Amino acid sequence: MTLVMLGTGLAFMFWWSVLVLHQQGWDTGSDMWGIFRAAHYIGWGFIGGVYDSSTGVNSLPGLEVVLAPVAMLSGHLGLTESFPPFYVAHPTAALLLEPIELLLASTVLFAVDALAELVGTPSRRRVALCVVVAVIAWPTVAVWGHGEDCFALALAIYAVVAAAKGKWQSCGWLFGFALVFQPLVVMVLPLVVAAAPAGQRMATVVRSVALSATLVAVAFASDAANAYRSLVQQPTPPSINHPTPWVALAPHVSNVLRGSGQRSSVSMVGGKFVQHTANIHPHAVVLVSGGAGRSIEAALALLVGLYVWRRPQPIDRLIWLAAACLGMRCLFEAVMTPYYVAPPLILALAIASRQGRKRFWAATLIALETMVFAYHYLSPWAWWLPVVAGTAAVIALGFPNRSPAVTELSTPPASGDRPVVPEVGPVIPEVDRGAVAAGASAHSLQTV
Repeated sequence: MTLVMLGTGLAFMFWWSVLVLHQQGWDTGSDMWGIFRAAHYIGWGFIGGVYDSSTGVNSLPGLEVVLAPVAMLSGHLGLTESFPPFYVAHPTAALLLEPIELLLASTVLFAVDALAELVGTPSRRRVALCVVVAVIAWPTVAVWGHGEDCFALALAIYAVVAAAKGKWQSCGWLFGFALVFQPLVVMVLPLVVAAAPAGQRMATVVRSVALSATLVAVAFASDAANAYRSLVQQPTPPSINHPTPWVALAPHVSNVLRGSGQRSSVSMVGGKFVQHTANIHPHAVVLVSGGAGRSIEAALALLVGLYVWRRPQPIDRLIWLAAACLGMRCLFEAVMTPYYVAPPLILALAIASRQGRKRFWAATLIALETMVFAYHYLSPWAWWLPVVAGTAAVIALGFPNRSPAVTELSTPPASGDRPVVPEVGPVIPEVDRGAVAAGASAHSLQTV
């Protein structure tokens, strides 16, 4: 499925615009070039440039750090690249960038399979799960250019698997790398910290936030104003993406003028670069803050973590609660894009895969329908309600029945080094030995 994602993603880039849209040029991810420009800034030694208003980045800079060597290599080779508002019809830097993004996104296939194996999903259903997850993850990177969402989810899943095996040091560092790629996974962190043994909780938190705190501190030191705007206010345009009913309550950050009278594109004609311009009527775009809704999500995730701390959960219930916490992003966001629903759907399908064939296939059908519907542009209520209902239905179908096959994440000895592995297998009830002995004696006398 990794090869399928890679092949179909490149085919989409090369031929979608030509064969379907009847336009010349390659179809690259909408947000990919802003991220790549931020990677250039890091390669040039200016980490604060990640949050320049021209890049559109409002996340932690993990992906940009990873892509910085690619950006430097692209510049050394003289490859062409787009940079809004200038769009190159055939940006040769995409020949490096697109395969890397697709491979990063494909890591979620391996993580979900490891999680399904951990909770005891049958092998045939794991094959089906792999295919479905690939279908859901594919547009996140091929259409939008956000491979970091799937990669961060993969690291977070591996962190949960490490926690289930009692490897809390690995769990903390995996979460640390996941968080620096996509802050969305912070919704899962309170659950894992709550499930950790008492001697490992603070160390898990430190390992999880150390890398992100370091990079953010450097970015603030380099460009405090833009870093604050991107990371705290988190401006987003509801007129371009999907506004939800929460947009009426979201604080307005600013108004920007989009379309300075012309839109520019660049193509190569006769071996020379030619710039094409088109007149565009200038219009004001309102930017609202996404930070308020995400604060509500984080507060609810902390409450769920408190519940897990007070009442330890089996590993399957812990995973289900993590999917529910990720799904809160669809519930409280003021402005959404279709790929926001992918992480909760993927995690919910992973836990639904062990709940029986009927529930898994019902969850799969609803998840695919939700993803397709999310690409329609409707009014806020008409779009938001079906997306939330579909995501909630998939999460509900994944709710694990109480089973003796999966035990709780219990606290290990004080050393914290011995792994806590979920025990799989039947539970043998206690037997009244006296009754067994009496029954055996009676049987022996009857036989004599």
